[in-house]
Amino acid sequence: LEASKTAKSVRVFFDWNDYLKFYKMGTYWPYTPSIQLLYGLRAALDLLFEEGLDNVIARHNRLAKATRLAVEAWGLKNC
Repeated sequence: LEASKTAKSVRVFFDWNDYLKFYKMGTYWPYTPSIQLLYGLRAALDLLFEEGLDNVIARHNRLAKATRLAVEAWGLKNC
C-alpha cells in the first residue's frame, strides 16, 4: 500500500486508495468490481497458500540468483 502512494503508473481501474477510502466509509467497492480480477486474486492466493509463503520467497530468490549468474556468464551487466 505504501508503494502505491508514490507509484507513477496510471490507475484507470484498480486503485488501492479508492478501495480503502470506500471501505472506511462502510462500502466495499467504489465502482463495479472486475470479476476476473477477483477470480485471479483468489487463484493466486490459493497457489500461494498451497506452496507456502516461505517457499515462494525461497524459489524467487533462487531464480533471481540463477538469472544474475546467467547474465554474468553471457558477459552482460546486471542492471
